[in-house]
Amino acid sequence: MKKFSFIALISGLFILQAFPQEDLRMKGFQSITEEAVKQQLFFLASDWMQGRATGTEGEYMAGDYIASMFGLYGIKPAGDYTELLRNSRNSSSMGQQRERGFFQKMNLIEYQPGATQELSFSDKKKGTLIPLTWKTDFDAETGDLPADITAPIVFVGYGLAMDSLGYNDFSGVNVRGCIILRMPGYPGSHDTSSAAWKKFHPRDRYGEYMLNRAKNATAKKLGARGIMEISFTNDFSDNWAANVPFRFQNRFYEGKDDPNEFYRHRMKIPGDTLDPDPPVIMLSRRAMNYVLSSAGIDPLVLRNQLTATMKPASRELTSLTAHLKTSVNSHIVKARNVIGWMEGEDTTRTIVIGAHYDHLGTWNGYIFNGADDNASGTVAVMTLARAFAASGIRPKYSIVFAAWTGEEKGLLGSYYYVSHPFRPIDKTLLYVNFDMISRNSPDDSLRNQCTMSYTKAYKTLENTASEKVTDARIDLNVAFRPSEKPRGGSDHTPFAEKNIPIIYFMAGWHDEYHTPYDHAEKADIRKTTEIIRLAYLTIWDFATGKDIRQEENRKN
Repeated sequence: MKKFSFIALISGLFILQAFPQEDLRMKGFQSITEEAVKQQLFFLASDWMQGRATGTEGEYMAGDYIASMFGLYGIKPAGDYTELLRNSRNSSSMGQQRERGFFQKMNLIEYQPGATQELSFSDKKKGTLIPLTWKTDFDAETGDLPADITAPIVFVGYGLAMDSLGYNDFSGVNVRGCIILRMPGYPGSHDTSSAAWKKFHPRDRYGEYMLNRAKNATAKKLGARGIMEISFTNDFSDNWAANVPFRFQNRFYEGKDDPNEFYRHRMKIPGDTLDPDPPVIMLSRRAMNYVLSSAGIDPLVLRNQLTATMKPASRELTSLTAHLKTSVNSHIVKARNVIGWMEGEDTTRTIVIGAHYDHLGTWNGYIFNGADDNASGTVAVMTLARAFAASGIRPKYSIVFAAWTGEEKGLLGSYYYVSHPFRPIDKTLLYVNFDMISRNSPDDSLRNQCTMSYTKAYKTLENTASEKVTDARIDLNVAFRPSEKPRGGSDHTPFAEKNIPIIYFMAGWHDEYHTPYDHAEKADIRKTTEIIRLAYLTIWDFATGKDIRQEENRKN
């Protein structure tokens, strides 16, 4: 601790020398203190917030707190208009006046499987119908709408469409209106010595998580009506046992109720159209073997073949038809984004700074406090609002400060915003995202590593941030990660999909991610503060007029 305090002191002295005291930027910078970060974090991640699950009392309390801080700092409301009744001094009548509030309100559908869960196979060769029993031979992750599907089955290897790497399991097969059958992972995922593993392996755990999301998105885009999973490592039915009390026991959790059950309480934005996601079907080993043997597929042999050749071997299973019928229990949940803004000289063009403030809530007596995920990012947004307000500047471009709801349910708050923006979404110059900025990865012995993902076409984003690290002596080892259109499980994704340049700060992965032990006292406050300082200095340049396309314009 003494070492880091000394570094912070030296950093501060260098910064004071680098920037004149009267510089407005420095006024804001000086408001970013470890104590301010710590106190906000400890309150947002306290038990009083009850884990901040989307639409719950705890999240509403957190939203009220964030809005009050925005108001205290002088940030203007940028949420929905409200109709307020006001007394008139000159008459006894009541008049109405529209005013903006800090809350952007939305309805969400919360849903889970209903009582009807049926799956059967029709075998054309044998002329037989094979009915299966729910949670004995199959389970299904359904969407928010009931399913009633009768469809042929198409085997699609790994279910990958990676044209940039010269691999597409959907080449030569038409899956529209079909149920696809796919293997887990990617070519070579079982063999780290293979050329396929080196070619297709995601660079980290986060990349593996996103790979499966991309698979599902591809299946939906190509018109698949359902997805059927093959498992190499375990029998899915191992998870369906009903008679083993206290089987959920590890260093993070102990109880008879499955902690993953709350993931089955899914949410989505209703939207304006009926657009169901393909249900994902998990089979017991005996049911899986029946399907594979009917098609003459040996999955282990095929896995080795795809690893060796890196060429798809997809085909239709002509002998089988599947019928799936499900019901869904659902209801409407009201939730809120918290939106404020600082008016710039240009009131139409904006820089949006955001982080999600929701987390997982409570389960089986446990509170999932979510200090790192993502009270830490929310504190960054509030602290930056305070810093820009404290500077006294009127930036060239307006700055929007946003705390998103529903990230843990599928980036719902940020997706809602890009469809209902405070200012036209095509006038958004830059989106800056914070998610999990307060912890250290196990290999971060110096406790100074963080990543900054950004849109590859805008090299000036990296150059500007790198310059600030050097000039201001920011004690961070920043790994810059450019990509064409950054996507993933955080709130930069909806903006990137709209071709808006993004920056995304993250500190590191830790074992207590999505467990009840993500507590505020485990946060590295110094590191969190340094990330916020770096973000402030970087955003300052673009908010005050630096051309985000600087390098591109120079080339042209």
